[in-house]
Amino acid sequence: MSIIHRIIICTTLITTAATASAQYYSGEHTFDGEHHNEVSASLTTGRNIITGPCIGNTLHYKHYFNDHWSVDGGANLQYTKELYGFKARGEYHLQLMAFHLFASGEYMYNHYHRYNTNENLGNMSLRIERGYWDLTLGGSFISYNMMGDRYVEPLTLTFGAHATLRPRTNDWNVGLLFRNYDDFYYENWNINWGLDGYYRLKPNWKLFCEFNVRPAGSMSQLASKYETTGKVGVIYRWK
Repeated sequence: MSIIHRIIICTTLITTAATASAQYYSGEHTFDGEHHNEVSASLTTGRNIITGPCIGNTLHYKHYFNDHWSVDGGANLQYTKELYGFKARGEYHLQLMAFHLFASGEYMYNHYHRYNTNENLGNMSLRIERGYWDLTLGGSFISYNMMGDRYVEPLTLTFGAHATLRPRTNDWNVGLLFRNYDDFYYENWNINWGLDGYYRLKPNWKLFCEFNVRPAGSMSQLASKYETTGKVGVIYRWK
């Protein structure tokens, strides 16, 4: 075999390996080796059967220490619901073969001004993620302070599933989800059904959106809708 043939074969192998590496799924919520900081802001609008039209803003910040550890915090303000909330979370990431595992602990506080109610919540969850889907399972402990009285919900199940049309390495995607939680609430059995999607403008800029329907009743068996919302936002990463 001539030297030229050897050079051509080596070049082809290197190019193929580099392409495969670029397409390999490394986890949507993992440290990319460069951008330690991430911030997202979103606007949510919709209709709730209690408050009628609703509108609010959400802001999140996340810091990646390395490929395993990260922390994030968020703030939520719902104008028509007269609700504001804060949360903090720590997360550990572990890659096991082709699966990405995320173990997280979270504290959340919500204040419902109209009803003079304070909500304190603790949650621990495990999420399994691959290129086309992810599953979440965990538990929550919730306590309410309402006009001098305290009400406690013992350990309640947290669950969710999400599937996407395309691999998460693509610059755009759409997906289906169902879960009994969102950015600033954890329910008992009221399931949130939705569509979501994103479009990556640049390596460190991404637009995202969601459309959610939350029926009322245990396991969402009642026909009436408790809430319908749409969310649009942007995510930015930097060093």
